[in-house]
Amino acid sequence: MAGGKLTPRQKMINMMYLVLTALLALNVSAEILNAFKTVNGSISSSNKMLEDKTDKVRALLLKEKDTDPEKVTELLKVADDVKAKSVDVTKYIETLEAGLNKAEGDADLEVGTRLLAEGKDGEKLRTTLEAFKTDVTKLMTTYPLPTAIPVNTDPPKGEAGGEKMSWQMAYFHMVPKIAALTILNKFKNDVKNTESMCMDRLAKEAVTVDVKLDQFKPLISAKSSYILVGDKYEAEIGVGAFSSAIDPVITVNGQPLKVEPGTGMGKYTAQAGSAGSPVLKVKVGLKGRIDKDHPDGMRFYDEDLKYTVGVPASAAVMLDKMNVVYIGVENPLTISSGAGDEKTSVSATGGGITLSKAAPGKYIAKATTPDMKAHINVAVKDGKATDFPIRVKRIPDPIPTLGGKLRGGNAQPGTIKAQTGIVPVLDNFDFEARFAVESYDMVFVSKGEIFRSSTSGPLFSSQMQTFLSRAKPKDVIYLEEIKVRGPDGSPRKIGQIVFTIQ
Repeated sequence: MAGGKLTPRQKMINMMYLVLTALLALNVSAEILNAFKTVNGSISSSNKMLEDKTDKVRALLLKEKDTDPEKVTELLKVADDVKAKSVDVTKYIETLEAGLNKAEGDADLEVGTRLLAEGKDGEKLRTTLEAFKTDVTKLMTTYPLPTAIPVNTDPPKGEAGGEKMSWQMAYFHMVPKIAALTILNKFKNDVKNTESMCMDRLAKEAVTVDVKLDQFKPLISAKSSYILVGDKYEAEIGVGAFSSAIDPVITVNGQPLKVEPGTGMGKYTAQAGSAGSPVLKVKVGLKGRIDKDHPDGMRFYDEDLKYTVGVPASAAVMLDKMNVVYIGVENPLTISSGAGDEKTSVSATGGGITLSKAAPGKYIAKATTPDMKAHINVAVKDGKATDFPIRVKRIPDPIPTLGGKLRGGNAQPGTIKAQTGIVPVLDNFDFEARFAVESYDMVFVSKGEIFRSSTSGPLFSSQMQTFLSRAKPKDVIYLEEIKVRGPDGSPRKIGQIVFTIQ
């Protein structure tokens, strides 16, 4: 360090550096060096345990190959690629350890600085670890790890002379040789730990779930839960076996059913709205092995559940959609007397109601006039007739919109210009009912000037489109005097829409 053509001042600085280095080496106590040796030995033991675990998991994968050769072969390919990356990085770190071990004495402060902090090997180590992390992430794209890869190449927090330290300087500058070896061993541990995490993840894709049947319950399946006098009642009775470790996924008619943990069972309830024989579509899903036919591991089993809804001995009228009859649309009704469809006759009074039979017990009601005191009469042959009050109402007024979505308020010029006309929308209405736009006015207010245009039908006229093309921020557009005609044939005037251009 003091050789070459140096100024007397530089030679003095170099000499002082050597003296300081020697003093620092003397000040590294034996206790500190022994502590590093202990930590380094523990990391080495951990590395050996990780290697043994990885080998055992790979052996477990090989055992599954007979069960699903195609899937396991794919998993083993990924596992071998990850291992190859791990071995390459580990061998490179071991060459760095060999370079450090050429120096005598664990307290040597210069060898780590020379080889790793100031030399090229420190930067190469950082880029090698980064490349390993990137490569493993790509290899595990199909089988993402549950946690982040434990390889961190961010520079540790620290400053030297008021400046941020580089990664290699922060780790290896002026540290004893045994400390530098311990840090390198720690990076080997990160790499082997990453390999172990990958093997665990891949093994979960291949290993068959060990299902222990520890819950038992009688199963009863009846052909019908509703029979008449003289009929036979038939049921299949057996035992069902369940695993409390697995909770299935259950849906009824596409809606998820809550499963009680540990029971494998869910409870379905529904209100019977009308007489008949409903059929429920039941689907039960169980988690199994992931393969090409089941990429998420789920197996589903389908079954239809049938039951019968009866009525009391007296007559009953149930409106299938609403509690009123609406003018201009078909209103489905379920009507039953308990005596059988062939012995039941139905009639209506008020509201201009007419009834047509769609199926046994099923009717369609149409009405023409609002009436809050209409009736449907259900008569049973050789029995008593019963009147049921029915309200007859007009369909509610629709809400005017642009394009079925815009209902007024602030709007961008481009949004307004992209629209073509008015669309009436019925909110929260159970029937398919459409309203036709017959006419409306547009009032365009721009810089204090007012322009008006009228049109027939739902679409903007050419003059209205001209107004919209001129729309600037703070302009206001009114759509008013909107007249529509509904399914009942009567004309109506509905509300207005107001837009402020932003």
